[in-house]
Amino acid sequence: MASLPRAVAMAALQAALSASWIAARELPPAKRRLARLAVVGAVAAAGYVASPDPEPGRDLADEFSLAGPSESGLPSSPSAASSPAASSPAGSSSAASPSGVSPSPAGPVVPSPSEFVIDKRKAAVGVAVLGLSVAAMAGRRQLEKRWLRRLTSKGHAHPTRALAVRMAAVEFTGQLAIQLADLRVARLRERQGS
Repeated sequence: MASLPRAVAMAALQAALSASWIAARELPPAKRRLARLAVVGAVAAAGYVASPDPEPGRDLADEFSLAGPSESGLPSSPSAASSPAASSPAGSSSAASPSGVSPSPAGPVVPSPSEFVIDKRKAAVGVAVLGLSVAAMAGRRQLEKRWLRRLTSKGHAHPTRALAVRMAAVEFTGQLAIQLADLRVARLRERQGS
């Protein structure tokens, strides 16, 4: 389960990534690429270390299906797929149902196009999340440009570094809000499940 210290640590990690990415703009291209590669490596390592441990007793096989082709509903060999009995409805012992779905165990069950239903609520939530993400990125970029322009016009010695510090604070606040919301949802689900 997620915890408050983990939420704060993840927000701080994201803020550090953002600040170091912006601060690297002052470096020459080769050093900037090297610095950003190091940041990505450090974040990947920290993400690996901070990732939750698997539950005791769970095996990797529980996460991934190790079923053979015959268990997955696909033909076990290419010759079985190309045989006349498997490919023609006349050679098969079971006919297709009126809805267009083949009840044959030789192939995966595929619903007909008329049965495909879009969940409008999930689609609306997806569009809203995508819209909020794009708006947040655009707003963040506008804020960066405005602050960098002001710092440069006022003669700051290192405007990019100062921008990195400011954006780190913004990133930390935003990410902490997201992490706390996720923590709250996880706790509500846990209470409902028990």
